[in-house]
Amino acid sequence: MNLTAKQHRSFFYFITAVAALRLLLAPHVGLGVDEAHYVLYALNLDLSYFDHPPLVGWVQYLFTSVFGTNEFGARVAAIVIGFITSVFIYKLIYDIDKNSNHAFVAVLALYASFLFNALFIMLMPDTLLFLLILPVIFTVIAIENENSLKNWLLLGVLLGLAGLSKYTAILFIVPIVLYILIKKRFDLLYTPKIIPAILVALFIISPVIIWNIQNDWSSFTYQSEHVVGESGIDWSGFFKSLAAQFGAYNPFLFPLAFYGLYKALYSKNPTLFLSALFGLVLISFFTYAALYKTALPHWSALFYMLFIPIGSYYALQAGSKLKKYLYFSIAFGLLLSALAYAELAFKFIPQKDYQSLHRDIYGWDTIMQKANEHIDDREKQAIAVTNWTLASRAIYYNKNYNSELFLIDTREDQFDIWEKDNPIGKDLLVITTHFFQKDIRSYMKCDEVKMVDSFDIIINNKKINSVQMTMCTNFQGLQ
Repeated sequence: MNLTAKQHRSFFYFITAVAALRLLLAPHVGLGVDEAHYVLYALNLDLSYFDHPPLVGWVQYLFTSVFGTNEFGARVAAIVIGFITSVFIYKLIYDIDKNSNHAFVAVLALYASFLFNALFIMLMPDTLLFLLILPVIFTVIAIENENSLKNWLLLGVLLGLAGLSKYTAILFIVPIVLYILIKKRFDLLYTPKIIPAILVALFIISPVIIWNIQNDWSSFTYQSEHVVGESGIDWSGFFKSLAAQFGAYNPFLFPLAFYGLYKALYSKNPTLFLSALFGLVLISFFTYAALYKTALPHWSALFYMLFIPIGSYYALQAGSKLKKYLYFSIAFGLLLSALAYAELAFKFIPQKDYQSLHRDIYGWDTIMQKANEHIDDREKQAIAVTNWTLASRAIYYNKNYNSELFLIDTREDQFDIWEKDNPIGKDLLVITTHFFQKDIRSYMKCDEVKMVDSFDIIINNKKINSVQMTMCTNFQGLQ
């Protein structure tokens, strides 16, 4: 498919323009919680990590080595992945009926889904799976048509890379096996060509296995508790999870995703039917998980990445009312997404104190500069935070200073592995914020607790965050 051919030019120019816009925006927006965390992976290269497999860190290392360890370098990979993923989605829809307009509208629907405008600029493990899921689907169809060693090896590589990206990639195996069984292609399960594919996949994910052997399988244990960590159903959390997805993926496009799943399940197109099996497995798993633990909206992003475009395609085949609904949904989503990008760049929308779009991504360079102004003796003094979300940004924005920084909490996580020194006996300058407040006197054992600084992070005369810095002299542990 030649993207510069006349029928594809509108699509190609659109995704190129959006990618260029994202590249222009990237250096002017501070890193969020997860973004900063995965850049820390790149700064602390390892075989794997406590909370995720290593590919996100390895990719960040490659791109930040080329473009610099800064906001721009941290985002180039996600922007490139967003561009390539858009091509895969376009191909998926275009291959159905060779209608470039249908394919372009489907991609527009994806760009009108709010969360993808964030995930295509922030590199996360989910972003890597966006790049891999459609090649996996295409390769399974290729194996069905041509049971060759080359296709099996390609599938092994893709599944290995998916496993190196995120643990939930193990779910990819289920729809592949289901598809083979439903199609009664039992020969594909017994072919000796499957063995090299399995060996290749195992070799690619071997760093994860080795790291877990070295670290008492802590990553597997953490993930099993992280996704489904409660013993009883939490209906309140379930409906919060559902509401978060409803808002995050555009409330008007949200139902179209399930319409697309329904239609694809009955499709005679093998690629759409296999995609439906993937979607059914993914959304079933995360719906089940949401019953026990409030699910973050990006956990189910793979489902919506596939089925907002597929649902849009089927909406175009329906009556004029559904078409009008689709066009309105896309226009609404693109308008709000463009407005959000403009706000990130120019900070012009009036917002109430502490409710700004910038509250998680603005001000940490200032916070760490001010914190280091209070560090006089780097042998005796250090900086501390009390929550991991603060730690990821604090450590990243502290990287150009010589001071030590500790996370002081009871939660077992990646920071325990990274921290080589012991904070006991040090004078800790503890940073707390409006969103993560702590009574240091009752939380930490100190000879003396003294407030040394307090200030607000301001945009357009509105408080984005409030910061307190408290000195804990001779820290001796938690209360």
